[in-house]
Amino acid sequence: MESRMDRFREFANRHPLLKDEVRSGKRTWQNIYEEWVLYGENDSQWKQYEVSTNTQPSNDQTMDSIRNIIGYIQKINPDSITKTLNTVQKVVQIVQTLGGSSRRPMLPTNQMMPSMYNDWWD
Repeated sequence: MESRMDRFREFANRHPLLKDEVRSGKRTWQNIYEEWVLYGENDSQWKQYEVSTNTQPSNDQTMDSIRNIIGYIQKINPDSITKTLNTVQKVVQIVQTLGGSSRRPMLPTNQMMPSMYNDWWD
């Protein structure tokens, strides 16, 4: 036997624009569920949340995302990127020069640094 919550989930899947209402903060799932229980799923208010076969909300969201990305790319200053990359390259060269060709540990190990307690433990 199907529960009321299962039927509500099916209803929400058939009315995917309800998710947008919840995500935007206009409504809550609790509010939608209560209205669904009170008015039923055939109430005319739910028609606006159905997706027709010609309209796909994911396409609108994809287009908005693409517009945001293009807007961000247009704001990028190529000169700034070049200067930053040149600075990073100079820092890497300096570090490589200071590091030399031999690789020594930065911190001394116990073998390299005698301890005044070695005699006590031996």
